Amino acid sequence: MDDPTTTTASPTVDAINFFFLVSYTAEATFKILGMGFLFNPNAYLKDGWNILDFTIVTTSLLPYVLGAGTVNLAALRSLRVLRPLKTISKIKSLKIVLLALFSSFPYLINAIIILLFFYLIFAIAGLQLFMGMLKKRCFDPSTGIILPGDTDQPCGG
Repeated sequence: MDDPTTTTASPTVDAINFFFLVSYTAEATFKILGMGFLFNPNAYLKDGWNILDFTIVTTSLLPYVLGAGTVNLAALRSLRVLRPLKTISKIKSLKIVLLALFSSFPYLINAIIILLFFYLIFAIAGLQLFMGMLKKRCFDPSTGIILPGDTDQPCGG
């Protein structure tokens, strides 16, 4: 729905963005009102996930509060992807599976090093084998056959 080749925003994407911003802001507001902000024993900002939510909500609200042209924090919107990770702390079996997965990483280091070594070898071989083969070549798009001609000139003159 988002076209990265244009600078104009899609009204559909803007509407969806605004809907989620309002819903996340309402969620954070209700939690702050129910739990307290900072000084209660079970306060809102004493949980790491709530700190992440608060950061996401405040950085999303800043362009609306300060004006759209003054601040551009669109890159911080990518932190919204981390919100579903909150379910890990709620579902105990998922937490066990992820802890087992993370505890197996030290045992996989040797396999990862060998895999990266093979990637490096094939990347070097590919660069050496195909260097310059796809530059300044005119070809027929239907067959993929390189057309004869001067190889120093780009296709089309």
